[in-house]
Order: sequence, then C-alpha cells, then structure tokens
Amino acid sequence: MTSNDELTISELFDFSYDLQQKLETNKIEQKLETFNTAIERLKLAEDKLDELHLFSDNEEINEVASNELRYFILYALIGWLYEYRSSNREQRLDDIHLSISYLIKYLQLCKNYGLVKQVPIENDDDDDKEKFRLHATQDRQAKIQKIKEKKALEQSITKLREMMQDSNRVDDETKRRLYLEQIRWWIKQAEDDIFELKDEIKLLQFAKNPMPPINNSAAATNKLPIDGPFTLVTTKDRLYKEAVGGAGYPSVPTMTVQEFYDDLARRQAQQPVPPSKPAPLSDEQLNEVDDPAHRQNVRLTDEFKDDNPRGYGNRYNRS
Repeated sequence: MTSNDELTISELFDFSYDLQQKLETNKIEQKLETFNTAIERLKLAEDKLDELHLFSDNEEINEVASNELRYFILYALIGWLYEYRSSNREQRLDDIHLSISYLIKYLQLCKNYGLVKQVPIENDDDDDKEKFRLHATQDRQAKIQKIKEKKALEQSITKLREMMQDSNRVDDETKRRLYLEQIRWWIKQAEDDIFELKDEIKLLQFAKNPMPPINNSAAATNKLPIDGPFTLVTTKDRLYKEAVGGAGYPSVPTMTVQEFYDDLARRQAQQPVPPSKPAPLSDEQLNEVDDPAHRQNVRLTDEFKDDNPRGYGNRYNRS
C-alpha cells in the first residue's frame, strides 16, 4: 500500500478533489473521517507545492502552465472542507477560523495574479468589514447579476468537464478554460462563504456568552443614597415645574400660612372693584316700559308661543 508521502502532488490533489465533489453532492456519507482524509492529503500537497515554489507573486495568470492552474483551488478546497467538517459547537468555532484562513489565502493567491482586487482580513474591525461587505453595499440588481454569473460559470464548467471525458476533444485550450472557470467560480464562492462565516462566529460567541457579567462594585456605587420613602417625579413634570412653576415640589417654604393669607388679602384689596350689574326687571316692570319697540317684541313673542307651544317641534312625517 502506497503511503501519502510517496504520492505525487497530482495524485494527492485528484484524490482529495474527487472526495470533495462527492461530499458536496452527497454521493457519499459525510463522515468526519472522510473530511479528515481529504484535508490531510490536500495539506500534504500544499507542503509539496511550497517546496517547489510553484506559484509566485510577480507572475501573470497567462504565464502559469495549464496543468498547474488546477492547483490554484487547493486552498479553497481545504477551506470548504473545514467549513462543513463538523457541526459540534466546540469544534465548530475552530473549524470556521481555519476555513476563513484558507479561503483568504486562496483569494490572496488570486490577487497576486490579478484575478481579485480586494482581499478581506480574518480579524477585521468595523471599518474594514464595511469595505468588504459586498452584500451590504450591493443593490438588488447587482446581487441578481452575481448569481447569474455564478450560474453561468457552473454551466460552463459542466460542459467543459463533459468535453474532458472525450479523449478526442481534450486539448490544452479546453483544460485551461476549465481550470480558469473553476478558479473564477471559487472566487465568488469564497467571498460569499467568508461573509457568512464571520456572521456565524458572532452567533456562536453570543450563544457562548449571551450577557456580559455584572460588576457588583459598580452596581453598589450607583445605588441611590435613599433609605426611606421618596417621591418620584417624571422628567416632563420636572422640566415644567422648573421652567414655569419655579423650583417645583418639594420646595422650601418662603412664608407662613398667616403671611400667605395676609398677602392674598392685600393683593385683592388693591384690585379695582367692578361695577355692580343692574338687577333684572320683572314681567310687570317690563310691561310698564313705555317703549313701542319693546311692546312690539313682547307681542311677537306671545304670538310665537301661541303658534308654537312647548314640545310642539317638527312633527313632519310622524304617524
């Protein structure tokens, strides 16, 4: 049986890539051992690639050979395997950090070759996070366009893979197109996964520590220095009394009860006395008034009362 150390980079990568594809499409059972096996072989391939210095930060994508292009997605595959390896809460947080680390490493490699303009950092603050939050800054049409581009890449990859199965149609150009399409698809996938994984970290940390500890010393310091009963005054009442009613309640008394009544009597005495209203005239006095206009009004009033007795009202359409 051949050990992992004796396998070539191509054999290690192809075996792990095949496992990842089967795990993603649920063609095999998603066991922890399967994820660990794929991760172990991809990391061994990563070490061998580092020894060969296969990729550089001063090259362009056109300078990379077609057979070497497929190794670009190695970091993305490791990041995906860590992302879906475990659902255990204790292990989950560590796997998320490892996944983000490898996905960022993949995007950094793509940036070195001019395929990506911006790469997030793993432990970003609020400012850096807002710069990279593609979902928050994009409008609805931009998000729809991104989904369409990703779907188009998936369709193109499927067609190119079918062409690769036909030995008569396999050439260097077809392989290069397939690997480049895979690289572009994983770029979009990595950006989405990093965004979602960082949000998941917040949820896991909040579930672990839902409430901050209470500082007993601070609570004792902020305690009101009142031992007996006291009166609560709302802010609105306080503002009204201070602005309109002076000091408000409770206030220090400025005079005794007797002094208050003496002051009230003095102020009332200083006010002018209004003229008294004349007493209303009786009916006999009104009849004796020698005023033609008055007599006319009295006569009209009596006639109106005769024609419209009390309670007569509007009797139209009454049965």
